[in-house]
This record gives sequence, C-alpha cells and structure tokens, in this order.
Amino acid sequence: MFQLSKEPGGRFIEMTENYRSSRLVVGAANDFVKSVRYRFKTAPILSMSDDDGEVRITRHISKYMFLPVADDIMKRGNGTTCILTQTNEEAVVMLALLNGRGVKAKLIQSLDGLRFCNLMEIRYFMKNVESKKQSPLIADEVWEEAKQKTFSKYAMSKSLQYVRRCVEMFEQTNRAKYYSDLREFVFESSVEDFCDVSDAEVVVSTVHKSKGREFDNVYMLISDKFNHTDDLLRRYYVGITRAKHNLYIHTNGDVFDSIHNCQRIMDSHQYAVPEKIVLQLSHKDVYLDYFKYSKQEVLALRSGDELTYKAPYLCCTPTGKAIARLSQSMIDKLAKWETKGYNVASASVRFIVAWKSKNAAKEEKELAVLLADLMLRKNGIDNINHNI
Repeated sequence: MFQLSKEPGGRFIEMTENYRSSRLVVGAANDFVKSVRYRFKTAPILSMSDDDGEVRITRHISKYMFLPVADDIMKRGNGTTCILTQTNEEAVVMLALLNGRGVKAKLIQSLDGLRFCNLMEIRYFMKNVESKKQSPLIADEVWEEAKQKTFSKYAMSKSLQYVRRCVEMFEQTNRAKYYSDLREFVFESSVEDFCDVSDAEVVVSTVHKSKGREFDNVYMLISDKFNHTDDLLRRYYVGITRAKHNLYIHTNGDVFDSIHNCQRIMDSHQYAVPEKIVLQLSHKDVYLDYFKYSKQEVLALRSGDELTYKAPYLCCTPTGKAIARLSQSMIDKLAKWETKGYNVASASVRFIVAWKSKNAAKEEKELAVLLADLMLRKNGIDNINHNI
C-alpha cells in the first residue's frame, strides 16, 4: 500500500506495509513515533505479519540496569538476538557481562575517530598490494601474495578478522580488481562494516550502529540521563524498528510511556554495576605525542597482546617499557571508578593505528598509536550512588 500526497511539481509516496515485523512491534513503533517532531513520513505503518509478537517494557528505579538485562537475555527465545545501548561504554559493559556468563556475544559499536584505513593490519596489506603496481589492474599473483604475507604476519592479531572480512567482501564484488577501486573501498569503509556476527548468540550494539540491521529479539537498555531531543528520539525509533518478533525495553525513565499495547513491569530493585567492566580507550584517552618515543615497540605488538598498567602508563609486558601514557581526562575517569570500588586488573591491545596531527608538516612521519582495553574489577566496595 502507498500513501499518496500531492505536492506542487511532484508526488510524495509513503510505503506503509511492513511484512517483516510482528503486529505488536509495529504498533509500538507507531505509538512511539508520534512523539518525534518534524517527521517527513506521517502515515502509520501496517503490519502484514500473522505474528503478534511480544512487547514488554520494564521500568526500573535503579540507575544501573545491566544485571536485569543480562538476566532477561538468559531467558531469550529462538532466533537472532540483539541488545541495543546508547553509549559505547554501556555496550562494552554488557558484552563483558554476557561473555562472563558463557554467552557468545559480539560487539558492534560506534568507533568515532577511528578509521579502518588507519589500522596497522590493513596498512600492511595495502602496502604489499601497491608495492608491485604496474597497471591499473591488480594482478592475481600480487593479490594472493599480499594476502599471504598479511595473514601470516598478523596471524595472532585479533584485528586481522576485519582485514579478512574486507578482503572477502572486495573479492565478492570485484572480479577484476583495480587499485583505484580497492583504495576507495578501504578509505570509505569503517571497522564496524567488517564485524562478522553470523556466529554470535547475542549481538551487542549501540543504537546508533543498528540502522540497517534486524533481529528476531531486540532488547533496549535506555537510561534516562539524556535530554530527549528529536534526534535522540529518532534513534530510539530506529532501535524499536530493528525488532522482527519481540521487543523488550529496560528503562528508568518515562520516554516510552506513549507505547500502549504492551506488557509493563515495575522493578523496584537496586542493581549494582557488574563486578567486571571494560573501558575501551580512544585517541582522546591517551597522550598522542607520547608515541613519538615508542613507535617500534608499538608496531611490534598485536591486537590482543597483554599490557601492564602502571599508572599513568601502559607498558610492554615482556620488557616493562612504558609505551603509552593515559590522558588526564582518562586518569580522572579511572579515579571516579575507584571511588566506586573498581581498579584496573588487566590491560590489552585493541587496535594499533596510524595517526598524524592535522598541523604536522607534510614530510613528518605518522605515529603508531596504541588503543587499549582496560579491564576493571570491583574490589568489594559497593557504592552505586556515585556518578560515572
């Protein structure tokens, strides 16, 4: 069915039939979207499914909702399942919690400021491909040799999975491989484009990165600490519409009160933060200029390698040499976690990326920047009222 609207010089056509989502999920989306202003589409969506599905909204009084969401996930039904969070930090906490319970979960997150083309592993692959350029077309033997060298050199790197997936996808869409096409493909791609979640029992994603994906069961973890701007409400709407059959929302606010035909539960329990959390460092969490003195040591590491944390430094475990220094904002953040009873228990390499200041001279060489994961463990102090 199409909704037609006559406008000067043309027609506005809305597609209003939905064949993939259950009736209750579509109804929830229709109810919620009424609170979003300045929408281009106005006609309600019609579910053409024979499945009623389930929509359940749990209203918490607790600030932290990680544990009840994890408990809910353990009772999940058949089909694909996804947890949607608002922030990267929430997504990583959920991932660690589920993995600790034996659930095979994988993460798709917003990686702002991190470009796939700057990953050490893809840089090495591209260097090998382009080193033997003799024509616009990449010779098969050059391609295969670059793959073999890269896959061998970085066999122990956890980041190699993204390069493998990139290579596979490029091969699938390009029978004839041109250097220009490869450069554009790599330059325009992001790390999350190559997250293979096909074998995951549960996918954990930020709402921001869920667009274009769909799952049988969607769980949303929505804290009420954010201003409900139209942009944020549109993201919530996108999250709701990712569900095909069942939608389960955990929130401590009233933003979903406009959804009518659903099951509602009040949970008056207070929940603590999980015993283990993981902080994923970004460029802003380290002193970038410090890497001028540790380029070779950083390049010798692989994604997944263990590091030693000696505040405020990250050190190469075998040698004890400091190779990265945390920024003051990150040190302050760790101090706040310490007031909640958490200390850094371990650290590991997540990504190694090329970086160069925008103000650097053209001839200045790029630095090798180490982005790490810090695993924090609770030491027994339970003080859930502090703000992160």
